[in-house]
Amino acid sequence: MLVRGRLLTDPDRAPTPGWLRVEAGRIAEMGEGEPPGRARPDVGGPDRIICPGFIDAHLHIPQFDAVGCDGMGLLEWLERVIYPAERWFGAGAARTVTRLALRRMLAQGTLGFAGYLTSHGEATREAVSALEQSGVRCIVGRVAMDREAPDDLTREDRERARMAPRPSALAPAARGGRVEISANPRFAISCSAELLAEVGWLRAEREGLCVQTHLAESAAECGRVRALFPEALDYTDVYERAGLLGPRTILAHGCHLSEREWALIAERGCVVAHCPTANVFLRSGLFNLDAARRHGVRVALGSDVAAGADVAMPRVARAMIETAKIRAMLSGRPGHVPTPGEAWRLITSGNGAALGWADAGTLCVGAPADLLVLRAPETWLDGHLIGRLVYNWSGSLIETRVVGGAVVDPASI
Repeated sequence: MLVRGRLLTDPDRAPTPGWLRVEAGRIAEMGEGEPPGRARPDVGGPDRIICPGFIDAHLHIPQFDAVGCDGMGLLEWLERVIYPAERWFGAGAARTVTRLALRRMLAQGTLGFAGYLTSHGEATREAVSALEQSGVRCIVGRVAMDREAPDDLTREDRERARMAPRPSALAPAARGGRVEISANPRFAISCSAELLAEVGWLRAEREGLCVQTHLAESAAECGRVRALFPEALDYTDVYERAGLLGPRTILAHGCHLSEREWALIAERGCVVAHCPTANVFLRSGLFNLDAARRHGVRVALGSDVAAGADVAMPRVARAMIETAKIRAMLSGRPGHVPTPGEAWRLITSGNGAALGWADAGTLCVGAPADLLVLRAPETWLDGHLIGRLVYNWSGSLIETRVVGGAVVDPASI
């Protein structure tokens, strides 16, 4: 496949007219100017912009139909909205809802993600099958939980523990391809110390296993964790004692962390997935990007659907910038406010690196061919292109989506 357009290889520089050739799902060759022999492109054109697809570091597949249920804090929202929604995410609905989520992501240019499925084993298998058929690159796992939630959602982990501890059931071995299986203990409130320890054991046994969980999203959540784990120094120490922390651990939110916790997260090399739209929607808090930078913590960016109402990553990136500005205004200190270029880099190569995909989110020879062809207005082709894309994003700007080297129409998923 030959793709032609203005290549957006660096968000801090203007896109360069050029071309790239895709073979076997990867960028095999690229160059500036006209394609070799002035060959006619299969995708794009001289007035189009070619950029990497977006990557979302945190979302929930079963929650895509629960967007917009407002007026509650995290724990009440989970009890009244999310747990009832996930109770009915059975095998019959799993494939349908997963396809719906994929269509919405693809419509806004998200071509890779890390996320949560359901606590039901059979439904999780159906969802994974649908993801494999889509070709979208992702890290997903069955949600592990054994308490403080409806029986329908905790039964499988409680019964598994009674029959015989089989931690491998928490994250079945991957079958290869573009879908990676992770271990996803929901959060400390819904996981007993024994269940968390099983995940820690599995992480130690299976080299490279990704662990996804939530951490310090709201003040009420942190208070409940203190009551459930009185022996722990703090919330992060709960996961440290269980052996969950490491370079392939994605901790969502982190709005209420102490200096000790930031230092420990940095020491263990974990990723914190910043979810600005969700944090505001549930009034959970404002993420402290300055603390993360001060401690050298790796930060990714997530939509967190359904608490995050918007799956479009450029708009989530805008929310990250706005959150940093609000924190600076409230504190009276300048703080670090990401530039549009920094935000764009985060939702492409930055999130790719955070998920362990070193070659993702880039336009370079050898990188996966997960690309977007944009029809941005000619008036945007100046020094402020990325700022215009971040602050004026619309999925209608996307002309073509290339997923794993193949053109994909969201409507066909």
